[in-house]
Amino acid sequence: MKNTSKGQRVPISEIPEVQEVVDLEMEINALKAEHPEVFMKYQDLVDRYNAKLEEADKKVRAEGVSCGKFENYSVSVKYDAAKMFDELGERMFLESGGKVSQRAVYEVDPKSVEAAIAARKIPEECVDNFREIRRNYHSPKKLSV
Repeated sequence: MKNTSKGQRVPISEIPEVQEVVDLEMEINALKAEHPEVFMKYQDLVDRYNAKLEEADKKVRAEGVSCGKFENYSVSVKYDAAKMFDELGERMFLESGGKVSQRAVYEVDPKSVEAAIAARKIPEECVDNFREIRRNYHSPKKLSV
């Protein structure tokens, strides 16, 4: 069965990949300190580019066209079945391609399940087949410039 704790804090040097990130960040910061004018100009260009990119993306989408690097590579149509049902009524909805179906929705109370696992009411060998452990991290962000 998988560990569900947050885990211990280990030194940076224990995980080579983390140490490499720290080393690269220091190298980048040193380069920025050596050439501040280049990085200020670059940051300004990137900010302006990203702002114009958003504007252009909104415009080509609103127009429904392809233009330059903005490529409309597919079109799909989706229908909101509930709104269509409300708009047309059941008879016309069904005559026009709509379907009414019922689906089972399975839910669990996590605390009760964990208690059942702890009390060995649920076989340990089964747990990993239906339990997913998700870990949330605060991680450094990718560099944009």
